[in-house]
Amino acid sequence: MDHLQQQDAICRVVIADTKGSTPRDAGAEMFIHNHDFVGTIGGGTLEYEAIAIARRLLIAAKENGFHRHWQSFALGPSLGQCCGGVVTILFEAFAPNILPMLQKYDAKHVAAWRHDGDATTLPVPTNAVARPKYEASSKQLYLPAAKAKRGFYLYGAGHVGRAVMAVTDALDLDRYWIDDDAARFPDVKASDITIVPAKDMTTIARHAPKGAFHLVMTYSHRLDEAIVHALLRENRFARLGLIGSATKANRFRSSLISAGITPAAFDRLVCPVGLTQIKGKSPPMVALSIAAQLAIWLDEEDSLPTCTS
Repeated sequence: MDHLQQQDAICRVVIADTKGSTPRDAGAEMFIHNHDFVGTIGGGTLEYEAIAIARRLLIAAKENGFHRHWQSFALGPSLGQCCGGVVTILFEAFAPNILPMLQKYDAKHVAAWRHDGDATTLPVPTNAVARPKYEASSKQLYLPAAKAKRGFYLYGAGHVGRAVMAVTDALDLDRYWIDDDAARFPDVKASDITIVPAKDMTTIARHAPKGAFHLVMTYSHRLDEAIVHALLRENRFARLGLIGSATKANRFRSSLISAGITPAAFDRLVCPVGLTQIKGKSPPMVALSIAAQLAIWLDEEDSLPTCTS
């Protein structure tokens, strides 16, 4: 809605359905306005055509504030892409004058949206769905409401911490950056990074929300161990990465078990964190390795079954 509030029309492009081999799955989306776009539905000729269609629809939306369009693409025959599957795409163009009608819904309490076959009917709230559901006969698409980003807590504002924050902006993370000295933080312009100076970083670890990712890389092994101990004791995290060597991991494990942490609590602790295939030890290379690890964690956590009871 930010674009509409700034009097800038925007078109949402969503993959509604796929058959065969396709570059992205149902639910992938991008947002297109007159001079730019955000997101991707897979690139290539498909995306080029989708952008052109979206910009034509932005013109149509100016007449009544909203315009919906459905179109299927055979990626091999019609677009010359190697995938060879079929993609059905939903286009929804919004003009700024439609904003009051969208604001009547409290998006925080909407579980899912239904998008129907009519060209001028706005999406409406509906019952929760775990994943996109497309009904081809009636041209109806049920989409889950946007989910909250995964919490990500990075402890330590040293060289590697800075490099990690520099390369994780594209991941679906709500990033918190913690250090016990405010002077260590660089000038941060990213809107999704919350700087948290904390005299006792274990306090943040103990009170972080359930299901977050944590990455520990402070200037001190003693601090690292204290933060890891706090996280393992609370046992509310989804994944925990610790920078260091296998020797460090073994020493921490022995010390923390002596402090009362059960061996099973270490199942979600990864040390050394990062992909072993990336051998470079410079901060940028270590950060790329860790970012790849985070991407894998996101995929694995998203694939876990959702409790609906």
